[in-house]
Amino acid sequence: MRISLKWLFLKALVGSLTFAMCCCSITGEPQGEKGKDNPQTKKTPSAPSESAPVSEERGLWLNRSELFAPREDLLNFLDELKEAHFTTLYINTYFRGSVIYPDSRYLPRFSGVSEPDVLEWLLPEIKKRGMLSLAWLEYGFYAFHTPDATKTEDKGVFLNKHPELAAVASDGTPYLHNDKWGDFYSLCPANPESHKLLGDLFVEILERYPFDGINLDRIRFPNENFCFCPYCKKHFREDTGIELQVFEKETKEYSEFIRWRKKQLDLFMETYVPKFRKARPGVVITLASLPPEMMESHGQGWDNWMEKGLIDAAMPMLYGEANFENRIQKIKQFPHWERIFCGLDAHGLPPEKVLEQIRYLRENGAKGCAIWYSGQIGDDLPGLKAGPFSNPANSPLVK
Repeated sequence: MRISLKWLFLKALVGSLTFAMCCCSITGEPQGEKGKDNPQTKKTPSAPSESAPVSEERGLWLNRSELFAPREDLLNFLDELKEAHFTTLYINTYFRGSVIYPDSRYLPRFSGVSEPDVLEWLLPEIKKRGMLSLAWLEYGFYAFHTPDATKTEDKGVFLNKHPELAAVASDGTPYLHNDKWGDFYSLCPANPESHKLLGDLFVEILERYPFDGINLDRIRFPNENFCFCPYCKKHFREDTGIELQVFEKETKEYSEFIRWRKKQLDLFMETYVPKFRKARPGVVITLASLPPEMMESHGQGWDNWMEKGLIDAAMPMLYGEANFENRIQKIKQFPHWERIFCGLDAHGLPPEKVLEQIRYLRENGAKGCAIWYSGQIGDDLPGLKAGPFSNPANSPLVK
């Protein structure tokens, strides 16, 4: 991929806040905020050629740092991904309280965008190369990010207009703090007014651009310590007869708290997924989901959403190598294992480890994977092309 000096400077500038997710997303801050590009060159392994299933998801999260590249560089990158037989790109469309396209009715366009409308020409180019394009709605209920909430009153457009919708921790803090990445404001995931703001935005995206699908993200509570806003206190008491407070685990009250939060997110999905499908008939609904051990603490019952058909596929973020095999064995017990495409970490793992994890997934009958992320995939491409992605495949997401 040819990169100009101007592009290198821009990438370095954007990269300072661009990492993320996912493992950190898992710890609370958004994916795109998790980290910086790794300056060290990873060793590219030589991999034996392997036969690929005819139908296999080979997805890649296309982060905003790559979307800000000069058009020629981005097109060259798409060519590389086509040659490596990727099937699907999850395109960073909504993040940090902004969107990547112009003239939204709800949010401003991100200030770092240089193209008048990158999606207008990018989606046809992806289709031309035989890949699917999904709108990656990265921030989900996360409404805004700031390095230090004590130094600004800005909470992003949604919460500046509707401060009463802010998710609140048990100690009254209206944001999630991360020592490394700063402060993240979230809409209250239980409040129907939050649901409407988010749902209307996602409908706008689907009505405006011919995406093949969406990749929902952060459809969850920030962590186990949320939400204690006035809405949650009032409605938890009305629904359960219990005053909302910090409950000891293994108690009846704690179980009610866990159940109640999951029900609120179920309501969002049950209400708005039909609207998404109506906005663009045939659209594929997917989710960048939490690993099994984090679902309860964040109120995300994505296994139930799979069972009910509210999502067509899930990409649980299994970043790193800790307990990878045990996690896979647990997820295999979830409904529709054939539509669960585990998220692998090209940012944090060397290429040989990513190949090893893909092989393990195949040995266990998985029908694909999703890789985090575009900014760190370069060292992995040779091994993928020579090994597990050596043969073309069609995404199982195609209906």
